[in-house]
Amino acid sequence: MRAGFVVVAPAVLALLFSIATTGTLPRTPLEPLFDPAAAASLHERLSTEYPARVPGTLEAESATRWYSETIAALGLAPEEDLWTEDLPDLGSVVLRNVVTVVPGRAQETIVLVAHRDNAGADQPLGDNASGTAALIELARGFAPQEVGPDPLPQRTLVLVSTDAGAYGGAGAAHFADTSPLADAAIAVVVLDGLGGRGPPRIAIAGDSAASPARALVSTASARVREWVGVTPSLPSVLAQLVDLGMPFAAGEQGPFLEQGVAAITLTTSEKGDPAVPAGDPDAPLSVRRLGQLGRATEALVGSLDASVGGPFRTPDSIFFSDRAASGWAMRLTLVLCVVPFALGVVDLLVRCRRRALPLAPAFRALRTRLLLWVFAGLLVGVGLLAGVFPTGADLPLPPYTTLVTDAPVAGLALLAIVFGLGWLVGRRRLIPVRSPDTNEELAGLTAALAGLGSLAIVLALAKPYGLVFVLPSLYAWMWLPLRSRLWQRSLVFGVGLAGPLLGLLLLSRQLDLGPVDAQLYVVGLLTVGYVSLGTALAAIVWAAVASQLAALTFGRYAPYAQGLEPPPAGVVRQSIRSVARARSRPTRA
Repeated sequence: MRAGFVVVAPAVLALLFSIATTGTLPRTPLEPLFDPAAAASLHERLSTEYPARVPGTLEAESATRWYSETIAALGLAPEEDLWTEDLPDLGSVVLRNVVTVVPGRAQETIVLVAHRDNAGADQPLGDNASGTAALIELARGFAPQEVGPDPLPQRTLVLVSTDAGAYGGAGAAHFADTSPLADAAIAVVVLDGLGGRGPPRIAIAGDSAASPARALVSTASARVREWVGVTPSLPSVLAQLVDLGMPFAAGEQGPFLEQGVAAITLTTSEKGDPAVPAGDPDAPLSVRRLGQLGRATEALVGSLDASVGGPFRTPDSIFFSDRAASGWAMRLTLVLCVVPFALGVVDLLVRCRRRALPLAPAFRALRTRLLLWVFAGLLVGVGLLAGVFPTGADLPLPPYTTLVTDAPVAGLALLAIVFGLGWLVGRRRLIPVRSPDTNEELAGLTAALAGLGSLAIVLALAKPYGLVFVLPSLYAWMWLPLRSRLWQRSLVFGVGLAGPLLGLLLLSRQLDLGPVDAQLYVVGLLTVGYVSLGTALAAIVWAAVASQLAALTFGRYAPYAQGLEPPPAGVVRQSIRSVARARSRPTRA
């Protein structure tokens, strides 16, 4: 196993050598025209006249009309795009995007996006009146002029006021999927909560394992630093790895990155809040911050418009403060980190075969635990059909979804009871009636590690960043047979759980959710289709391995059917035999 680390060292060196500075586009000599007082007035009007802009409601439709009339009064021509979307908690609703095109000298586009909806007057999270106001004020700078030539940009500028941004970014996803203007975009800048009093930040996570171009992130950071005076924060390296391992984008930049369009979100944040609480009376609008970020956005658009070349690419990257590492080097490092563990497991299997250890009962025990977790997955599907878990478009759930804020306790309790009954039935072949000997325990450990190694190899081939959740398990649980005391084994076992637990912790901090709420939220992401079925299957395999190793750690392990060969028929085989016998009996008159 130690010899396997020889192949990891070159990958680590390649990763270190891939870290380089990011290029920054130059600043244009024109000063921004963004008026913070005018933007604050627009914010006040939208928040006061239409405080509850829930998608599909009459007030949301009125807010759409207000936005279109305001843009038209500037001499621009807004166009509405209507479609129907199935959203969790709202059902099937009619949504409206408003698209305004400022023609440029080239067909390539620069897209500015801001959602104008919210989750209601009593829900400050998800409110983006400041982003909508900034979008209108930015449009004023490109409106037809009464005196002098019109400010014709080099590239076509597209202003998109999206709907259902507070419900997973449905409007942004629809525009990214269907609009040719999105296909022609060199970059997308999303404005979300520019008027918060927290420090500025840039969101870069996507709905797939992709990242915005380095030059786009670096230029946005430079323009914000010039106008705000502080460098905007980026997600930590660990958070970026987790987002690439299980892509999750709370901002509207996510759908664009999934389509291969470079996109970022400019926003502000208050500590502990997943979004800027612009409508919270305890955190009122900061006109100064709105003006700073508005001017920074206008300067960023100027830099993008004057840039030379085609669209920015979206390779996966890991961003540091002013540098970035190549995604291919990170993926190579993660994949090669599996090699030492795989060699160790193969060697362990060979030694167990030579010593004629009872591997078959150990693998049957692992299979039983795997089937138990598959049963849990099927119960989630039953809960989906019964309405316990949400359905809808495959979009990120808002953190204030009813699954979290008003959990269906009765339905969840019923599913937990059914799972408990299934566990009682399935564990009958795994109940220890005697203490297993050393060979049986080693066989059980070998079977679990072989299952974990198989999962790691599949992830390395199909989804390398998913290894972020598995690598702590690989190298922590290999030490379990070398620890004799219970507290030592418990500590090693707990370290192996660090990958998934860290992912849940980062998600709960990002969305300000409790531990249980975060778990329900992840299940909701699965039932709406945002988390893929393959990811769910990988989680099931990992949970089965963790269950067997937990039994070994805490002295509750037993080989399947106490190691009998051949094993007696289990519940499934007994049921099949009973049905076959009943059908084969002759029918009596």
